Amino acid sequence: MKSPRSVVSALLAVFWVSAWCFFPAAHGAEATPGPTAAADEKTEVQVFYATDRKRGENKPAGETFGGERGETRFGRCAVQFTPIPFMDEVAKKVPFYVPTDIDEISSVEEMEPEEFWRLLPDSARETGTGSVVVFVHGYNYGFDRNCRMAAELQRSLAGKAIVLMFSWPSNAGPVEYVRDQADIEWSVPFLADLLARLGERIGPSSVQLLAHSLGARGSLFALERLGADLEVRPVIGRLVLMAPDFDSQTFLELLPRIVPLTVDITLYASSNDTPLKVSRQLSGYPRLGEGGELLTIAEGMETIDVSGSGRYQILGHEYFYYHPLAKEDLIALLTTSKDASQRAGLRMKTRDGASYWEIRWPEASD
Repeated sequence: MKSPRSVVSALLAVFWVSAWCFFPAAHGAEATPGPTAAADEKTEVQVFYATDRKRGENKPAGETFGGERGETRFGRCAVQFTPIPFMDEVAKKVPFYVPTDIDEISSVEEMEPEEFWRLLPDSARETGTGSVVVFVHGYNYGFDRNCRMAAELQRSLAGKAIVLMFSWPSNAGPVEYVRDQADIEWSVPFLADLLARLGERIGPSSVQLLAHSLGARGSLFALERLGADLEVRPVIGRLVLMAPDFDSQTFLELLPRIVPLTVDITLYASSNDTPLKVSRQLSGYPRLGEGGELLTIAEGMETIDVSGSGRYQILGHEYFYYHPLAKEDLIALLTTSKDASQRAGLRMKTRDGASYWEIRWPEASD
């Protein structure tokens, strides 16, 4: 029997194929898509995980870990990608995200810590770069969603780095924001210890920390904690803040203490980010991940404004996953170590004498 997600994905495919003829070729029709399988070929992608979620008993693979706080655990989850016929061509022609695969968790394997810390560095070395991307998810993420997105990131990296997803106990509920904020802060010591151990085993310069949304809050606090505990500098290589749900002014005050702890810092922001607009209304202050007039530009980091390339997905918050240009630039950043001036698809802008970078469709004009 097919799962509800499979049925929904199939229905979406039928809808998009039916609607295809109503949409002319969209902006970015020439944008390079992520790696895909042949039309009828299934692929499986494995991702390392570290979590402090509570483990459930006798649960389906995607529900192995819930939203309650638990013990530190390590392992790997596997995601199977099944291509949806014809959807690759549709995705190239419409100005919004459409799924090209059905992705489902096929297994969740738990490991003893000793085995995990033996296999992870070995896998990183096999890439030839030795790089590990620690993916820290945001608000409203269950383990299932976290694993599926991490697997897509692993697939897009095309063997040039290993993904380690840090899955903190988000309750995966749209009205659980305050509780999620408490849980990411509770997880800070575990995340800090994870980054320190990873640096010891593969070298700090090979650790890339990709923090999305509320996950940026825990990541910044974890780095600050490491700065107080460790004398070695830097403690990680690259810090990427993707749509961070963090107070902009607080970040600027914190930044001088964060810069020495990293090799470089990149901020992605957008004025099309609806969840961050809601967060600003709740807190009363601009969020670090907001673009446009609220864009944060500071010495010591590169700022990428995604606003000019459009929303591409209804909430505009997970553009690292849904938006082809933002995703393409992120993968280039994580795999080539080129700075913004060397990556295609970015143009430099200035505001009040300060420089930042903008993602735009190739044919867009100023």
